[in-house]
Amino acid sequence: MQSDSQVREQVRQAATPKHVVDLAKEQGHEFTQATMMKMQADRMQHMHDDHINDASSWGEALLICFGDHS
Repeated sequence: MQSDSQVREQVRQAATPKHVVDLAKEQGHEFTQATMMKMQADRMQHMHDDHINDASSWGEALLICFGDHS
């Protein structure tokens, strides 16, 4: 995702975890919504609220949590 700006933008616009899981599946990656949400929650615990408050969508928050918010 980091090298593919089109995929990154699709994740940024994702409204729900299911959208990201479906997009990942199209790219040959399989994981569950639960797994992704657990990983995101773990990372969010260590972030200041100001970082996540700037997110304009759920997908944007996901990218912020995983360090790819360019």
